Amino acid sequence: MFSQQVEIMFEQLIAAAEKLSTGCYSESDRIFEMTDLEHYPTLVARFAEAFGMMSVKIEAREFRLEQMIDELTLARDQLSIANKKLQQSLDDLQQAQMQLIQKAKMETVGRLAAGVAHEVKNPLAIIQLGVDFLANQLKDNRILHETVMDMEDAVQRADHVIKGLLDFSRTEQLDLKETDINTLVEDSLLLVRHELNSRHIKVERIQSADNIPGLMLDTNKLKQVFINLFMNAAHAMQEGGSITISDSLHKLSDSDLHSCNVSADKPVAGDLTVMLRIADSGTGIMEEAAARLFDPFFTTKPVGSGTGLGLSVTRKILALHNALITLRNRKDSQGAEAVLFFTI
Repeated sequence: MFSQQVEIMFEQLIAAAEKLSTGCYSESDRIFEMTDLEHYPTLVARFAEAFGMMSVKIEAREFRLEQMIDELTLARDQLSIANKKLQQSLDDLQQAQMQLIQKAKMETVGRLAAGVAHEVKNPLAIIQLGVDFLANQLKDNRILHETVMDMEDAVQRADHVIKGLLDFSRTEQLDLKETDINTLVEDSLLLVRHELNSRHIKVERIQSADNIPGLMLDTNKLKQVFINLFMNAAHAMQEGGSITISDSLHKLSDSDLHSCNVSADKPVAGDLTVMLRIADSGTGIMEEAAARLFDPFFTTKPVGSGTGLGLSVTRKILALHNALITLRNRKDSQGAEAVLFFTI
């Protein structure tokens, strides 16, 4: 009888052990039933109790192990998120540092430019007077007169550079008034119409169905911005092409701010703006030039064709209007585009 009970007990223990190995702990109750001294011998009851307690402890440890795995998984995910945030903070810090360096560099260049411009302006004016006098005196001598005209052309180019330096360095007060930006674009196009026609460049206007509000702008300075962008587009199309100008209401996104290389005191993501897009069908922006487009005196034009100050002045004027600009290659076609954001 005793051996039969032991055999039954071992069969139950074996079945329980097999189920325990698969993570099923429901057999523990059956094992504890065998601890009943009224039905099982003392030795069998003690063995069943020990085996049952072992299974309970295993279950508890497995449960704790699963908790630890969940906690470790959560900790790993939180660490990953923290690491991404830390990397983003590092990137933001590096960008802010580069902006501070760029700002300091621009301020230094501005002071140098103002000093050089004022030092050269007066002597250049005297040279201009002398050239005008010689041109009048030598108009009957073709060879000498042509030489003087070459001098006149050189003086005019130098004067153009000086004016660019002064535009870049001066900090004038804006003459703001409510303006329809589309009207301002049309007025600016009229001023470059001859240049665009001579280069066989067509202009396409795509006006948004959005109700574009009036903006507080300095019309003269914004004309300077638009003319510079139109001329840059024209110079990128030596054999004709097209300029497409479109406008729309647009909420700033983080990618917009990143492309404009915006510092912290500028518009923020979610701000409503009037977006103006000026796209050409030219050769596009070379990769090696993209990072330097707004640097003073940087130009991709041939020597004598540009001062490299146009885009620097453009960005400065837009910054005074709390507006943003980015220059990039088009995604929808060949060419480049200037995208401007004016906060409302």
